[in-house]
Amino acid sequence: MATSVPAYILGQAQKSFHAAETADHPRKLMSEIALAALEDAAIEPSAVDAVGCVDPLSWTYPELAKSVAADMGCNKGVREFWLPGGGTTPQDLTHEIAIAMDAGEIDIAVIFGAEAMRTRRKATRAGKMLDWPARDKSVKAMRGQKPFTSPWEAQHGLRLPIQSFPMLENALRTANVRSASAQINIAAKLLHKNALVAEKNPHAWFQKPPSIGEISEVTAENRMISYPYTKRMNAIMDVDQAAAIVIVSDKYLNASGRRSRAAAILGGAGAEEVWNPMQRPSLSTCVGMEVAFEATLNSAGVKVEDIDAFDLYSCFPVPVELALDTLKVSLNDPRPFTMTGGLAFGGGPGNNYVMHSLATAVAHLRDNQEEVIMITGVGMANTKHAATILAAAEKVPNAATGKTVYRLATGDKEIPVAREASGTCTIATYTIEYDRTGIATNIIYILDTAKGERAIANARNPTDTAYVLLSCDPIGRSGELSWDADLDQQFFELD
Repeated sequence: MATSVPAYILGQAQKSFHAAETADHPRKLMSEIALAALEDAAIEPSAVDAVGCVDPLSWTYPELAKSVAADMGCNKGVREFWLPGGGTTPQDLTHEIAIAMDAGEIDIAVIFGAEAMRTRRKATRAGKMLDWPARDKSVKAMRGQKPFTSPWEAQHGLRLPIQSFPMLENALRTANVRSASAQINIAAKLLHKNALVAEKNPHAWFQKPPSIGEISEVTAENRMISYPYTKRMNAIMDVDQAAAIVIVSDKYLNASGRRSRAAAILGGAGAEEVWNPMQRPSLSTCVGMEVAFEATLNSAGVKVEDIDAFDLYSCFPVPVELALDTLKVSLNDPRPFTMTGGLAFGGGPGNNYVMHSLATAVAHLRDNQEEVIMITGVGMANTKHAATILAAAEKVPNAATGKTVYRLATGDKEIPVAREASGTCTIATYTIEYDRTGIATNIIYILDTAKGERAIANARNPTDTAYVLLSCDPIGRSGELSWDADLDQQFFELD
């Protein structure tokens, strides 16, 4: 076995406030959980060289990382690591800190994040004011990040994860020549497998696992949101959760005498898809995952078959399915696909979910020293991807380098966009949006034009069109695209 890699996770802490009526504001939760992680690592706040903060969605503050560092009792000169928000942010920060440790710049860093979205929304529904610090409205929760999709996509309703991920699920179904019912059953089985993990996780938000049928079937309690995803197939954002990890250098770990409690960062990498979903060459495969996973496995010195457990990012079922396809792992593989229960059952605390994955993996490795764990992250519209592989610090593989990298290029090229267009097109993918009463309110198509461009369009009569789409497999079928100059909107009608 090799003796070292550049960076290790020595401390971890997490907390879910599911047993409490409300939680405190995110900054306070962050300082408390970061101190708990430092205590777990037996490190005083004054010894910390650097901090990293995952910006919360539930509240905004000026200079949040510095404020939390001060709350914790860190020195004023502590270095701050920051990267734009997204589901990969905890890993992105971890990878950047590992690079700094490899360069000998720092020895101890703590990364933290917290959300109190349940408390905030509960207060809003009740018309109550929270006893929280004034919100800094000049700070955007997703500051520094490009918009989720292009203005043209957003104009046609493609602006949120609840629209973009179902479109990928439908594209994947057709690429695998499956029926709609078969694809929905696959998605539900994967989430049920995750829910069984959540049942045994004391930090999971939902610990009573629903059956496969209770996940897939549309009921009053489990309405369809965007086809083919029911409510239970979506990440649960209304949670109050906090998590933090402490990363240390090999030099510090050697001096600490606590190697048996640490998890080695064997390797990690990130990559990005073409940013705008409609312009990606493939809607049923994921080149960002391919690049990030391959680099991570190479740095870790392991193969997919060496992984004992996964935590595959599961804001919706399709990222799990795409990850399994990328890794060439069977849907029926007996290994865990989550350490926590996933975002639908473990909890979806904004952009901080992977911090909970990392914390859970570290705790697991202390009692399972022979195992190797792979954790993945997904951000934006399945746009940003990251992977990290961990093992017990005393069981580092000989071939592991511990190399991490923030972003690697994929080489994919954007497909040009047809705007204000008309003519014959074929459906590349689609989704149907529903209101709370079960009525179809919008249909979003991504279309392939005869000129090799991509178009986005809606249906003029979504309610009637939804019945047609649900009665067949419309992907690959032709129809007519038209542009309505008055609405500045494109529409599509099946032949």
